[in-house]
This record gives sequence, C-alpha cells and structure tokens, in this order.
Amino acid sequence: MKQAVVIIHGMGEQLPMETLQGFVDAVWVYDKDLISRGREDSSTGEKRKRNPVWGKPDSRNRSYELRRIATESMDGRGPTDFYEFYWAHLIHGTTWEQVKSWIFDLLWRSPRRVPMAVRKAWILLWVVSVIAAIGSLAALLPSATIYNCLFNECASDTVGKQQSLWTIVSPVLIGLASLGLGAFVNVFLIKYFGDVARYVKADPLNVARRQEIREKGVELLETLMGKDTSGRFGPRRYDRIVVVAHSLGTIVAYDILLHCFARLNTVSAVDPKDAAANQQPVRAALERRVRTKMQLAAGKTETVPDDPQGRFELFGIEQFQELQGLCRQELNRQGNPWIVSDFITLGSPLTHAEFLLAKDRGDLRDKQVQRIFATCPPAMEFDGTTRAWHFTYGPSDAPRDETGGDFRHPHHAALFAYTRWTNLYSPHKMIFWGDVISGPLSEQFGFHHVQGQFSGIRDIVVAPYSGDRSASVDAPDFFSHTKYWHFNATAARTETEETPFVTPEHINVLRSAMNLKNGI
Repeated sequence: MKQAVVIIHGMGEQLPMETLQGFVDAVWVYDKDLISRGREDSSTGEKRKRNPVWGKPDSRNRSYELRRIATESMDGRGPTDFYEFYWAHLIHGTTWEQVKSWIFDLLWRSPRRVPMAVRKAWILLWVVSVIAAIGSLAALLPSATIYNCLFNECASDTVGKQQSLWTIVSPVLIGLASLGLGAFVNVFLIKYFGDVARYVKADPLNVARRQEIREKGVELLETLMGKDTSGRFGPRRYDRIVVVAHSLGTIVAYDILLHCFARLNTVSAVDPKDAAANQQPVRAALERRVRTKMQLAAGKTETVPDDPQGRFELFGIEQFQELQGLCRQELNRQGNPWIVSDFITLGSPLTHAEFLLAKDRGDLRDKQVQRIFATCPPAMEFDGTTRAWHFTYGPSDAPRDETGGDFRHPHHAALFAYTRWTNLYSPHKMIFWGDVISGPLSEQFGFHHVQGQFSGIRDIVVAPYSGDRSASVDAPDFFSHTKYWHFNATAARTETEETPFVTPEHINVLRSAMNLKNGI
C-alpha cells in the first residue's frame, strides 16, 4: 500500500508548490535511509546520490496550479505521494482596518489574560502602537507648533533661523516616517499577519473565507480516504495519511482534521446489534490506560487497579502513540475510513491558543470539555453502564455492555485517539531569536479533568537554521520560524566521500516524526 503526505503552508502570500518542493527535498530527496544506496537512480540509471521525485497532474487537489509529487517505492514499502493543501488564494482583499481591529482586540486585554510566553511581544506591540499613535498626532500639528512645544514653551509666535529650518525639515521627516510606517503595514502586517487576523477572528466578513478553506481541506482528506464523486467511500489507494502543517497552517489543519473526523466518527461496517461480536480490545486498553494515568497524576492511587509490574506508571508518550496507531487500524478493520495516522505541527501558534482562540485559559478549557476543541487524548465522559470514563459511546440499539469492550463509536472530537500528534518548536530569546510564535502544546491541548490530567502530544525542542551557520537551543538562529525544514541542499547535492554532508539535527527530528519508512 501507499502513503500520502499532506503539507499545509503557513501565513503570508505563499506561492503554489513553493512550500511543498522545499519540504520534499528535506524529508525525501536527500534522505539516504529511505532507499538502499545499492539501487540505481531511476532517473539517470547511475549510482544513487538522491531519491528522484516526479511532479504529476492530479485532480484530487482540484487545482491546475498544484501537482502531486510522486516517489519510488521504498525497500519493503510502496511509494509515497506528497500533496500541498494550498489556501493562500482563499484569503484575499485583507484591509488595514481588519488587521487593526484584530490588533486592538489583542491590546485591550488585561495583562493577567496575556500568557507569559508572549508577554514581552505583547508589551512591544503596545510600545510600537503608542509610538505610531504619537507620530500620527504629530503629523496633524503645524511644524512651528511642534518645534516650539519641543524646544521652547509651546508658543506659536517664535520666529528664528532654527525654527525656519525646522519648518522645512519636519514635514520631510514626518513624510519619511509615514512612508516607513505605511510600508511596514502593507508589506509586513497585512501580508503576513493579515492572514492570521482574517482566519482566527470570526467576524462576519471572515466567516465565508474560513468556511471555504475548511471545506476544501476536508474535501481533500476525504478524497484521499477513498470518497468518490457519489459521496461513498470505496477502496482506498492509501493505508496512511500524514498531515504536516506550519505556522498559521497548524490552526487551519487542526480545524480541518476536527471537522473531517466529526463527519466520519460514526461510519462503520458493523451492525450495532452485533456489537458484542465485534470487540475493540485495543480501544478499551487505551481508555483504561488513560484513565489510570490521569488518576495516578491526581494522586488517586486507591482507585488504580493492582499493577505489580508498574505498567501504568511507565505508560508515557511512546506507549500512548503506539496504541493510537493500533487503535486506528482496529477502527479501519471495522469499516471506518479515517486513516490520518499523524499530525505534525511546526512552529505552531496553537501554543498561544488561550490568547488567539479563546478569551483566556478558563475559556479554552471550557471549549475543550464541550468538545468544541479536540484534546490529545480525547475528552472523556462518564458512562453509567460501564461505570467508567470513555471517549467512546455505545450505539443506541446495541446490546447492553457493562465491560466497555464491545464495539463503540468515538465521539466527534476523539480524533486524537487514532491520530498521533507531534509538535516541533524552537524556544526564543529576546523575541527575535528562535521562534516566539511556537511553543509546547502539551499544557494547552492535553486532557485536563477532575480525574486528573494527561497529555499524549509529543513536544520536541529543535533549533532550526538555514545556510552553513548551525544553531542550538541556547543560541537559536535569528527568527527561526521559517526554517523548520530548511537545510543546505547545495551541500547535500555536491557532497563527496572527502566532504560528506551532515544532515542538520532538526531535519533528522522531522524525518523521525514522519517515519515514512516504518510508520503505521
């Protein structure tokens, strides 16, 4: 079987295929471990130095600007198809008024509702806004008044040589400052943060844009899962889909995955009346492990089953993600088409979800409990029949099941029982070094409940960089937000036995998270 990788780009005026081409170079073309070096290069017939790829027209993306990047088969596994979900063209016509409205919403918050991770950036935003406001007011005053207020006693009738010079120079300075501010607004704020302002704020003018982006994303995923033009799910070409998203694209991808799963969570080939004959032992084991892990975290050891081997204590991210993969395969065997095995976020602003998507942390938690936002592991509810907490529920016409092991449906926000979530982020220093936009997600999107808390998100610290200069967590590169899959492709292409190319660590981490060769 084949696997598909879907790349979702971030903010800014992205060009079609630009993100995808660079990403494929990093995770496929120059990865020596995917295909044996003994196999000839299928493009040249010579000794393999890289893994060739081909850009093929493909109707599944419903765009003539986009192509599917196809690969060879790996040793022991079928080929991989790379897709880009391109959405930049769906957000257009952003105005300064829309960006300004979003910025004001961020500024007019109580400092207590601003997370510490972005407190410095929030203060800097205030400083820049105040300076811009003072500059705007100064531009409205006569130049002589400005001069006298600054250097004399705010009297408007003083005339002198210096004042005359100031009268000539000040309009020029104010004009240059206005041009600089205008360029900053148009080239930087609107171009990059305009996308954020339009997508995260549910104003009436933004709703249609958000809806179209999500619809297109869900449509692509369902098509890759085997949905045909009649709306039915048939034979699949893929056994696994990996979704990789960057920057604002991680919020877009999160929404798409949530809405897509909510359309498919009850799809099954199992007759509810035969629920007892269609057991779900892996799902039941995952629920049991998560319940116990949360109780241990809350110190409620009296309710934990006898565990002489300490299996529950040792249950961590590795074991949780292994069970997620097995859970998804169990779900597929019972007729559900959900095959998204991995969600990988790079430089994700979801770390600031309480600041961007909610009023504060309490509001974020409420929305997670209400399943408006999905958590990893999924939110659980108490089942009066099994007397236990579950992220699944029994079909209404199924036989009574007191064990919780029979066939059950996952609730609409339970996708992260079946999809692994790995988050790569770069710590920042002095706002501009490293990646202030990114951060860990375990605290924000782990499951918090009265029974305890547990996160199944794998947060990994990286120090991405581009060019020849290396970086580290303690000495991050300047604004590394755009460098999660960047590396020196020229050096990789021209390496020799005397000067071998050393793959940057952040690329190795990304390849490991995707696990294209052995992932399930």
